[in-house]
Amino acid sequence: MDINQHVDAALTTLVDNTKFFRELADVVSEFRNGGEIQKLLEESTQKRVEQAENLIKMKSKHQSLQQAMQLAQSESATIEEFEGNWKERCEAVDKKRINVGNMGEFKNFKRSVQAAAASYGSAEDTGQAANGTADHDDDLIIEGIEETGGEIFSLYDPWSKALMKNPVRNTVCGHIYDRDSVMPLIKSNIGIRCPVLGCANKSYIHPGHLIEDAKVREKVRQQMAVEAEVDATSEEEEDDD
Repeated sequence: MDINQHVDAALTTLVDNTKFFRELADVVSEFRNGGEIQKLLEESTQKRVEQAENLIKMKSKHQSLQQAMQLAQSESATIEEFEGNWKERCEAVDKKRINVGNMGEFKNFKRSVQAAAASYGSAEDTGQAANGTADHDDDLIIEGIEETGGEIFSLYDPWSKALMKNPVRNTVCGHIYDRDSVMPLIKSNIGIRCPVLGCANKSYIHPGHLIEDAKVREKVRQQMAVEAEVDATSEEEEDDD
């Protein structure tokens, strides 16, 4: 098991632990101050979110270092060249700021753990979850895909964390990946499972499971236009300063 799988397993465990403590809190609150128990649950949930943030940051940096290693190897003809290129690319990775809060994986985890904490909570909390009024970011997710029962998906690839350019859907579980990320992985390793947090699919990903998704591609195109507009606005503001 590589570091990515270890992190994914740890994130799943954090969600499962939250569900367990939520159930335990409901039982204990029958005999003790319910407000006190709720406060402890909220504090522990926040700590799990912070732990997840650190785990995902570590995973993202590991992936960046892997990519840097591959680039350094492809650019180098000798050991000496590789050492120089590797050092330079490592330094670039270390300087790069990782904004975990904007990553689809972190947002999905946060929603999952908050839902787990509220799964046995007040009627008000449950009603908000059922009506879809919980906090979410429309610019990072899409919903209402008929083929997958209206599930919500990130527009960002679960491996590269970049906005997908060639989205494909796993017909076994319905989750979306970037073809440029998933194909090299499953070609070099037949033991790759769906990396989306909480996915119940235990089958290894096979090329035959992947199909193009025109609806997701259109959503990606729209998101690219939005991000391009935001970048242009930011550049104009910097020029004004």
